[in-house]
Amino acid sequence: MFFNKSYSLNTKITLSFLTLGFIFLSILFIQIIPNLQEEQEQYKKREIGHMVSLTKEQLKLAVELLTHSSVSRRNEINALLKNLLEKNILKDTLEENIIDIKALKEESKCDVFYLDEKQTIQDDILKLLNSDGIKAYYGEQNHMCPKIIKKLYYLKTFKNNRKIVLECEPKLFKNKHINLEENIKKDLEKSFDLTYQDHKGKINLMWLNTKHKDFETMPLYNISDQFYNEKYCLSKMSSAPIPQTGKLSGKQILDATEKEAIIHFLKDTSLKEKEQIEEKAITWIRTIKDQGDVKILFLTTIFEKDFNRDFYSPIVKVLPAAFLAFFVAVILGFFVFKRLFKSINILTNTASEVNKGNITLRSKISGTDDIAILGRTFDNMLDSIEENINNLDKKVEEKTKELSSSLEEKEVLLKEIHHRVKNNLAMTINLIKLQKSKIEDEKTKDILVDIQERIFTMELLHRKLYESKDLNSIPFKKYVEELCSDLNKTYSNSRNIKITCDIEDININIEYALPCGIIITESLTNVYKYAFEGNSGEISISFKKDKNKCRLIIKDNGKGLPKDIDINKTKSLGLRLVSSITKGQLHGDFEYKYEKGSSFIINFSYI
Repeated sequence: MFFNKSYSLNTKITLSFLTLGFIFLSILFIQIIPNLQEEQEQYKKREIGHMVSLTKEQLKLAVELLTHSSVSRRNEINALLKNLLEKNILKDTLEENIIDIKALKEESKCDVFYLDEKQTIQDDILKLLNSDGIKAYYGEQNHMCPKIIKKLYYLKTFKNNRKIVLECEPKLFKNKHINLEENIKKDLEKSFDLTYQDHKGKINLMWLNTKHKDFETMPLYNISDQFYNEKYCLSKMSSAPIPQTGKLSGKQILDATEKEAIIHFLKDTSLKEKEQIEEKAITWIRTIKDQGDVKILFLTTIFEKDFNRDFYSPIVKVLPAAFLAFFVAVILGFFVFKRLFKSINILTNTASEVNKGNITLRSKISGTDDIAILGRTFDNMLDSIEENINNLDKKVEEKTKELSSSLEEKEVLLKEIHHRVKNNLAMTINLIKLQKSKIEDEKTKDILVDIQERIFTMELLHRKLYESKDLNSIPFKKYVEELCSDLNKTYSNSRNIKITCDIEDININIEYALPCGIIITESLTNVYKYAFEGNSGEISISFKKDKNKCRLIIKDNGKGLPKDIDINKTKSLGLRLVSSITKGQLHGDFEYKYEKGSSFIINFSYI
């Protein structure tokens, strides 16, 4: 029908395009539209699944933090009561012991008594006091929930087998982490809200008893449930006062852990009680901790209506745009094809003549349609060949400028990377300092100081790279001087230790600067710690470069290492690290000499 001889070419082309257009639209609606909504749903599920996985890891860390906090507080109270008791021991022999009980009571604010003199004491407390140290008495309470301590007991057994007990109220001891669960809950809710806005979803952390008699058959939550029950226990980190499980049984919940989201019905408690009806909800369930019969589970619940709220109808969105584009294309096509064949014949004849060698012939097609543009392009092609050759050098130059500009942009990005790495390392150093201020153990503090200085070596390096105009070179003299200044402040401890630097004013790249910085840090740390027996000393650092040969010497006037030491096989972590970096990264050699002090000599080639 479309190729009837009575029809004009324009009519045939128009009808052909209309037919093809309707065919393509049909394919679009049949093949693509039904899949769009499913893709939206899968995308949102993946998005929330990622959020759930992230929150799960946060909760694991939170549980570990709470456990550590509880143990830490118990140890602090144990140490405090132990010190108070020992402070008030007046006499302790095999025959007798004498304690200033009155002073101990006043100072500790606890009840103090000898176990054999106590007239009445509960059997469960008596069983608890079976060994020395701090004991927590919880009384009768659900075995799943975090238990509330009712009394604290500290037991001390003396040489004559007499046992003294301190019975204390837990409120006597300040709990620094009392609001820890509430703070973690707020952080988790913020994380959840950032990932999925404007929802009425809930997050729940609960202990689940898999051995309860109703575990498999009855709904987990019942409106008559007490806060403490034998089926479950809800953490304070949860965002709802009751489990958001609807009619799901404990077994259904457990079977859905670490799997796809489970669909169930749930009342929207954010509404007024009269308006509350059971609605479809989607719940993701993850295991935080497996304690045998008791599981700690993380549940994320979102109502399906909230989940689908932002979904749009693909037909409503796509259909108007598709038909508009289709008819605009048809109209434009009509005007394009109006002069199509006339222009094509002229262009074909011109091309044939040019192919025979008549390159002076031009089509001279006028107009603004595609064929006219093609004709003018063809006419200009021969004229532009010579011009293109003449402009080739100019274009090469322009491309070179573009590449230079691109390189500058990459250098700016690289400097930004060094800046961010520097900031992150500086933050790490500050966190170490903060943690160090809370630790009383000197050995642990020393370890943190060593770690802090190693990180400072890298932070300073990235700082110099950020400040440097050339990202492949670092002003080594300034880098070493600042490094030595920081180490001197950290380790001198009010001692009169003089440090001098004889460093060539050269720039070296990061592949050599970082290993050298770590070597200097480790060497100076060992010198500060072990080289000087008095309150004074001298340290010198020398770095010389001759062509591609470099020599780094770290010297002190201290007592030196043991005579029989092998610096390449020593058990000292610092010396092993220096030896390993020298050989493994600098591909050099590490030598030790003693002459009125220790000298550490590192030789390597700078390529």
